[in-house]
Amino acid sequence: MVLKQVAEAGIHLLVGFQGTTFQEQLKSLIDEFRIGGIVLFRRNIQTPEQLRSLLEEMQSHALQVLGRSLWVAIDQEGGPVQRLVPPFTQLPSACDLAQQGIEAVAEWSSKAAMDLRRMGIHINLAPVLDLRVNTNSHFMEGRCLGDDPLTVAELGCRWIKTLQGAGVSATAKHFPGLGLAELDPHHFAPVIRWPDHEAMQKDLLPFRKAIKAGVHCVMTSHALYPFTDSVWPATLSPAINNDLLRGKLGFRGTLLSDDMDMAAVSQKYSWKEMAEQGLLATIDFFLLCQRTENIEQLQGALCTAIAGSSRIEAMHRESAKRIEWLYDRHRMEHQGG
Repeated sequence: MVLKQVAEAGIHLLVGFQGTTFQEQLKSLIDEFRIGGIVLFRRNIQTPEQLRSLLEEMQSHALQVLGRSLWVAIDQEGGPVQRLVPPFTQLPSACDLAQQGIEAVAEWSSKAAMDLRRMGIHINLAPVLDLRVNTNSHFMEGRCLGDDPLTVAELGCRWIKTLQGAGVSATAKHFPGLGLAELDPHHFAPVIRWPDHEAMQKDLLPFRKAIKAGVHCVMTSHALYPFTDSVWPATLSPAINNDLLRGKLGFRGTLLSDDMDMAAVSQKYSWKEMAEQGLLATIDFFLLCQRTENIEQLQGALCTAIAGSSRIEAMHRESAKRIEWLYDRHRMEHQGG
């Protein structure tokens, strides 16, 4: 296998890790797998000083070893899903923000952006644009901005523009809409059965508006959408991500998978299938957040896929351009452009 291809494949990986210091595990992940970046969790965060030290040491080492900095992403939605611990700002849930109105969304997303920016975190994996289903026990309860697509679109776009105006990339998730899922993809493989084109368009509307608002990133759903693709879940579907998201909706930004450690994909597909189909589906960053032993498996599969197919290698090259585009957005912001 060509060494250059081994090195290049790692850029597609955004990984979780154990520990609160750079030396515990993170250094070896950079050295061995040449990762594209990290996803932070509460297990990695103790204090602002500790987190800043970890990230500064990480970036210094990455520049020395890889010749590039690493992306730093985090789930800082608010409510039940926020990784920054006190004294960082603790955010209300999306559901609570929606009840308070659009100015509350702007106020709290601005506070979140300030915390993220001063720590050197580039990507917030928020906002959730899935439409809430009115049940008492849905697994997405509290994380959604509402059940009306126009309201969710309006609030989501304000959230996106506030984050990105402060220099933090926003992520619209989970494309093409997870609200109708009856099962949590962390544990099961959901199937979303749109009965017709109108039902699909309802779920797509917040994402359509987010793309027009210039959202930098979109995250996929691991659900299966038989109305659009009866074979592959959204994360691995060229029909959903290439044809629909990039083709019909015109998204030109960076596409992130949801966590590939989730049972919805990890228990159904081989690493070979995930690597090949993911690249064909225009995934730019594959997230592996919980099981670090899987990083080697997916990186190896990506290397093999890129080396073994001229079509997949071409998709990898296009993906690298989109990742560079995101780097450019952050360089421009840093320079005041």
